[in-house]
Parts: sequence; C-alpha cells; structure tokens
Amino acid sequence: MVLSLVLLGCVNENNLVSPNAYEAQYNPPDLGVEQQVDRITQVTVPAVDVLWVVDNSGSMQEEQALVRDNIDDFMRYFTDSGLDYHVGVVSTDMQSRSESGQLIQDDSQGDRFITSDYSAQEAVASFKERANLGIRGSSDECGREAAYTALTEPLINGVNKGFYRDDAVISTIVISDERDWSRDPSRNEFQNWYNSLKASDDQTWFSAIVGPDGGCNSRNGNAEEGTDYLRLVEGIGGIAYSICEPDWSSVLEELGMQAAGLKREFFLSLAPVESSIKVTVETDGDEKKKDKDEWSYDPARNSITFDSFVPEPLAVVSITYDVLSSASTGGQLTDTAVVEE
Repeated sequence: MVLSLVLLGCVNENNLVSPNAYEAQYNPPDLGVEQQVDRITQVTVPAVDVLWVVDNSGSMQEEQALVRDNIDDFMRYFTDSGLDYHVGVVSTDMQSRSESGQLIQDDSQGDRFITSDYSAQEAVASFKERANLGIRGSSDECGREAAYTALTEPLINGVNKGFYRDDAVISTIVISDERDWSRDPSRNEFQNWYNSLKASDDQTWFSAIVGPDGGCNSRNGNAEEGTDYLRLVEGIGGIAYSICEPDWSSVLEELGMQAAGLKREFFLSLAPVESSIKVTVETDGDEKKKDKDEWSYDPARNSITFDSFVPEPLAVVSITYDVLSSASTGGQLTDTAVVEE
C-alpha cells in the first residue's frame, strides 16, 4: 500500500523540511473494485461473397456427399435473410481446362453462382448440383491456386464476372483430404494478397475442412494433414474442422453464420482481470451463461473469441469483468492485459 504524503513547504532546495514538522495527510486509495459490463449486439453485413473450393479427386466421394447432405444448415443463414449474397463453387483441379478456377455452372439455372434472387429451395438445390463434382479430378489438389485464379484476372472479368465485389465480405471455404499442391502463389503470398482484398480483418475469412495436424483416418482412407490450409486459417481468420469427423451439420452451420458476417470475436472496452471474466449470450430474450470452454480471452487483442459457438444475428453478448486498474493486492496488480488501440 502506498502512502501519499503532502509536503507543504521547504527551507531551500538543499534542506527539505521533515514531514513531521507539518501535519501530513494520508489519502487512502479506493479499495472497491470497479466492475465493467460490455454489451455487444451481434450484427450481419449487407453483402458477402462465398467461394467454396471442393476437392474432386478420387477419394472425395463421401466427403462431397456430406457437404451436399448438410448444406441446408449453411444456406439457411443466406436464403430469405435479406442479405445480398453470392455463393460459388470451384474444384481443386487446376489441370482441367474446363475447371481451373472457373465457377461451376448449374445447367438447370444457367448461372455461374447463386445469388439472393434464388428462392431458398432453388439455392439449396443449385448448390447441391454444383457441389456434385465427381471424383475424376486431378490428384494434385491445388486449392489455394484455384481460389486465387477464381478471384483474379482473367477469370474475375471473364467467366466469373460479377461474383466478386469490392464492397462485399469475402469468405473462402476449402474441403480436401490431401495437402495443398499449389505452386503459385506461395502460401505467404496468398495470405498477404487475400488479407489486402479488404480494408479490415473482419471482411476476409478463410476456412478449411481438411486433415488436422498429424492427419486422420477418413472414410475413404487416410486424410493427409492439410498444413498449408490450416496455416491460412490461422493467418487470415476462419474455422478449421477435421474432415474425418462423421457429423458435419454443426460445422456447416458455423460456417454459414461466419460467412454471413456473424462475428466470433468481441472486443472489451477496458483491460480486465482475466480470472473475473464472465460471458453470457442473450438470444430472443433467453440469456445463457457461456462456460469457459466455449470461449477464450486474448490479452494481446483484449478480446474474447467463441471457440465452438457463434452468436446468432442480433444476439446480445454481455462480458462482465473486474477492471484491471482498480484491482490490487499489496500494491501488485492481479493480472495483466493490453487494450487494443
């Protein structure tokens, strides 16, 4: 505890008067700990472009079926939502002249990508048609290269014209049971280019349903570790999910929520005592406390991130915590944190 002493005068600059010579006043600190509640409303964005990159090599038949079977969980965040969305599909085959970054066309609709002009039923049916790629694609799966080619010249103003929009959030989702064999651009070049497409980090997303660190056993054999894809998820921001998991309904739902502009990360207004943080989410008047295994705190960004949950549109996230600067024990701060400028 620090004592504040008031020196009321001095004889000269070399002879300080003892504090005992005058009446010293002790100003005790306020021992109460300030508590802060940050309430943040989950919002959506007005426009989003979603690019699916689907492996169509020989081992992907069951995985493609899982996407098609669960795509309703993804598309429900777009259809009839009022969101201005584009959803397109490309394969990982960069050797086929008819694919190589070109958006897959739905023959029944005649369009290269799905838009908000589609009815809910049409949108789901059209995605299933586009994602039915077959398994005769190249065994050198080039997901990163396919995404880059789809969003740059000459395709961006060629057969893919109109899909990518400068004012829309861009979200890319890769599905593959193999490593990325892309040669150009390199992973670092792709990450820098992709992040530069938009003005802020929350307008670019890159997610991957691939082999996890160390690989795994898939339905059609072993799934190789998707190292480059996983590092891009980390460097750009998105969702990583093991392709070997038997149930894809939950991750397709999470991907839909994220791609629709729903946030997973929420910033605190002040520096917290980390151990005091409590998080609740209110949806349609129903408020539920979120356990600590559902979110994590990042002191460098001064934010909490939901790890296995994405709040729904207009849900209210409440973050309650003790303010760091008001908490002390024997003159020592109880925790450390950095507030992002």
